[in-house]
Amino acid sequence: MPKHRRIARKKQAGVAGEPAFQSQIRDLTSDGRGVAPHPDGRTFFVSGVWPGETALIQPVGRQGKVGLGRVVELQQPHLQRRSAPCHHHGPGSSDCGGCPWMFMTYEAQGAAKQQRLDSILIGLTDTATRVDALLFAPEELGYRNRAQFKTDGRLLGYLARGTRKLIDIDRCPVLSDGNAQHLAALRTQLPNPAWHERKEGWQTIDVDDATHHPSVNKRLPFRQGNTHQNGIMRSWLAEVIADYPGDTPVTELFAGSGNLTEVLVEQFNLVKTVESHEGAASLLAARLGDRVQRHDLNLYSPAAVEGWIGQGDRTRLLVIDPPREGLKVRDPLLGAMPDLDSIVYLSCDTATWARDAGDFLSRGFRLARVTPLDLFPQTPHLELLSVFKRG
Repeated sequence: MPKHRRIARKKQAGVAGEPAFQSQIRDLTSDGRGVAPHPDGRTFFVSGVWPGETALIQPVGRQGKVGLGRVVELQQPHLQRRSAPCHHHGPGSSDCGGCPWMFMTYEAQGAAKQQRLDSILIGLTDTATRVDALLFAPEELGYRNRAQFKTDGRLLGYLARGTRKLIDIDRCPVLSDGNAQHLAALRTQLPNPAWHERKEGWQTIDVDDATHHPSVNKRLPFRQGNTHQNGIMRSWLAEVIADYPGDTPVTELFAGSGNLTEVLVEQFNLVKTVESHEGAASLLAARLGDRVQRHDLNLYSPAAVEGWIGQGDRTRLLVIDPPREGLKVRDPLLGAMPDLDSIVYLSCDTATWARDAGDFLSRGFRLARVTPLDLFPQTPHLELLSVFKRG
């Protein structure tokens, strides 16, 4: 039996034929699903529900030690539940999985993100830590400046949550006007034999409202997905570095194409940047030229990092904006920066941020400030902007 079928059969083990059960939703998982306790003590993860709601839940599978369920009947809805402003939205296998929190008001979404931050910070703050309120997006719809569609040549859209089922999307309310036009133009090309599904996966089409042409099966250089909130992020960075002298030795890891570097070079005479993506590094060089000292380096390779760092690195300020994996190679990097007294860490994953923050604290740093920012309304995603100080 093929491996994927064995896994699918295993996931169903122990739930086939089980009766539905009533549950009051207790909490939310990090990916936004509701936590539903079963009367016998088991825990089920369920999409499309909110803490405090009561629902009739049908067991449908397993994920590790917890069960998976679907809502049969919503018996007591939350007062801030709403009709989602998208006809593709829903928790089912025929619904788009892109905006899992769209059924709740934006105010309720923000409260849930702030509550999650509070739980993450336990044990990481002290009495002097500045914890800011969530920076809401001014527009909860129409903000997405880039997106990736999938297509099999007949359908074009996104996948249903937790499946490989392609959902045909005729409109997407979170897209910016430019990307909504991209979507409409791409749909006029269907059916398209050149876009048939490949053996190794879907054809992908990336769109960006700053470019005129979609990119087929080739990712565009990284760009923060919300233009306004990215501007807030850059302003926040300018504020926290404003008191540093211009000759401060500063290093930026995961510099990308220079989104944050542009802010740093306004404050510092020279910025040492580290980036492994060749296309992004080239864009950074073209934009900032001799204002940066560029290093091409795979920051997830311990051997590469150890070969790059040298004794006597005088970095005082370290700026980090990593992918979801966080700063995995911490020991050699931080150990080679004896003069380091401040870390500015912008994170797109709360779990890896908490892991890295705990490590910083164990090395004599303290969490001086943390600011939550909502980069992607309608989703559980939470961006954390933070400052760590030595001593």
